[in-house]
Amino acid sequence: MKSRRKHGFQFMTILYFLIVFCMCVSRFNVIMTIMGGQLTRVEEINLLPFHSIRENLKYGRSPVSWDMLYNMVMFVPFGVIYCYYQKNFRVYKAVGMSCLTTFFIESAQLVLKTGVVDIDDLIVNTLGSLTGIVVYVILQQISFKNQKFEIHELIDISATMLPPMFIAFIAEMFLGDGSLKLLPVHCVVLLCYGIFVYVFLIRDFTRKAKVYYLACYVGAFYLSRVLL
Repeated sequence: MKSRRKHGFQFMTILYFLIVFCMCVSRFNVIMTIMGGQLTRVEEINLLPFHSIRENLKYGRSPVSWDMLYNMVMFVPFGVIYCYYQKNFRVYKAVGMSCLTTFFIESAQLVLKTGVVDIDDLIVNTLGSLTGIVVYVILQQISFKNQKFEIHELIDISATMLPPMFIAFIAEMFLGDGSLKLLPVHCVVLLCYGIFVYVFLIRDFTRKAKVYYLACYVGAFYLSRVLL
């Protein structure tokens, strides 16, 4: 049971990092090219901290843009995953790993010329990782207070929510109103994915954990359909 759950979460981890790489480095340029779009080349570097915030304030916009919030949310799972694999985790080590990962991504953007190399991304991504650590600690406290839940069960269940939302996001981003045509396919994909997760992660959980998983997955399924 533990081996199957371990391999299942490892699959989720690999999937998460692939998603982060595609979102941060390629900016979907490869996909856009396949779909007939043009490959975008960007060669910009910003080494001034909080430059984006100052620019937003300068033009009367909100200091926190959707792009900054998006980058922060994207790195929340990083903090959770690090704590998941490190039983005696240290905050400074998690922050250091987040900085190294972001530095690698920013360097890849510079080499591939597929994005803006921005020090603000390093700051925002690190804040996202710190948020993930806080989320892990909160889930840990919940598991301590409610002995029917294990911390790894809570993390495993929460991790299953990422791919369905990502599928809906991609469809909406590239196809807009045309994504409605993909609704039947999207539903089948989500159903198959849910069965896969149940077999490899959820099957041996407690009954209460299964109910929690079902509630979360139905919620994610509904939200993904709303996005489409």
